Amino acid sequence: MKIVILADSLALAREGGEGIPFEATYPYLLDQSLRKQLGPDFPLVIERGMRARTIEDVLADWFEQVELKTADIVIVHVGIVDCAPRIFLRRERNFVETLRLKRLRNFILNFVHKHRRRIVLLRRLVYVPPARFKELVEEMVERARASKIRSLLLINIVSPPDKLEERSPGFQKNVRIYNQFLAEQVDGRLIQLIDLNSLIQQQSGAHLTIDGIHINEQAHKMLAQQLEAHILTFGNKSIPATSVEGPG
Repeated sequence: MKIVILADSLALAREGGEGIPFEATYPYLLDQSLRKQLGPDFPLVIERGMRARTIEDVLADWFEQVELKTADIVIVHVGIVDCAPRIFLRRERNFVETLRLKRLRNFILNFVHKHRRRIVLLRRLVYVPPARFKELVEEMVERARASKIRSLLLINIVSPPDKLEERSPGFQKNVRIYNQFLAEQVDGRLIQLIDLNSLIQQQSGAHLTIDGIHINEQAHKMLAQQLEAHILTFGNKSIPATSVEGPG
């Protein structure tokens, strides 16, 4: 069995004071637990996390990562990059950050930092607008149904705390809208959903995220357990589905 994980930075290690080592990420925990239970040759977890990945990137990578690798289970964990309110579009941000005039660049960056809330309310920008996100999620589902994969497992978006909503107004509403698009695709058979947002909210999200968005080690372990429970329904059902262990 081949399990392909197409995710944004939430699946990746993070550096810094509250960093996440690779060995504590949910793809690693999932891989190690399944190998421990089912043997070193079954299954193969192929983690393809990418910082700033959107649903557009998932579709761009689908043929290479899913079809050519003949995946059995595909886990897609994107959305926060798509729906987060922005000051700049990608091309605008790149333009500002590559300005040769350092004074002008610093002036612009300081101005937008100071007036971020007003600019966000005025421009109402996201990297992937709602209609586009919905369209691409539906296209991904159609590709999954036309392929030989046995399961497409979606992980939804964690709603940001009030302090991030204050800084980026509309963030929480966007998450609700985009999560609804994901939920609408679930058919209980090929397409299923892990409601990570509810899992975190039920257990007090402040204790399961680093910054309100990126999950901490405890949440990585919890998500690995949820994924394992799903995957084991395609293997040996007699194996307990709560045995994911942390590093060491």
